[in-house]
Amino acid sequence: MPKYLNNKYFFINQEIPLQSSQNPSIKYIYPSHLGIVFIGKISTSILTKLDFYINKIFNSFFYEILFIGECEIPSDLYESEIRKEHNLLKQTSKEVILQPTNKLYNIIRNLMKKHNFNIGLGLTDLPIYSSSDKSLLFLFGESNINDRCAIVSTHNLIPQLNEESGYNLKFSSRIIKEVIHEIGHIIISLEHCLTTDCVMRFSQNLEEIDNKSANLCEKCQSKLNEVRRKNNF
Repeated sequence: MPKYLNNKYFFINQEIPLQSSQNPSIKYIYPSHLGIVFIGKISTSILTKLDFYINKIFNSFFYEILFIGECEIPSDLYESEIRKEHNLLKQTSKEVILQPTNKLYNIIRNLMKKHNFNIGLGLTDLPIYSSSDKSLLFLFGESNINDRCAIVSTHNLIPQLNEESGYNLKFSSRIIKEVIHEIGHIIISLEHCLTTDCVMRFSQNLEEIDNKSANLCEKCQSKLNEVRRKNNF
């Protein structure tokens, strides 16, 4: 797996499912409620597409998909546990601030309690690193299985300005795939799929995101159907 090394830290764009420490016999109840929150500057124009694709892929798994709103990291917490690194993946010498995923999970968890929904999804334009492994920087996304929430960062999903036409379409397609991927970890499995075009396949760079679909393969669809069967819906 190619990695971009800066001192002792790895620059890896990838989707990470955190291991669950919960008792595996615990059964999550579906259908459920999904709440979406924007942390930072994210255009609400993506919401219609997210609603469509989430309902398409996870048909009947959610009673409703709620947009909880937009928020910022509180100013008194913004500097806490940040990392300042050079984003070598964007081939720039500019140093940027990365936020730890746990800080964003705390925001999502609080909103989950306030609005009484069972699964939380955060979208942020901020670059992030994994709180579970501080060497993993500039993540595309991460899911927290224990707390039933996930975060997707659009920071490195933005196409280059000199790319071919379809800039906005490509950007939204990448966001949709990452959102489906992280929700899939929460519902289906911690494992990544090996099928080439499955949305649950591991992606370590933008090309691999672009080359896979937004859909589940037959194997992952069977896993989803098994969750549906166990919950009798």
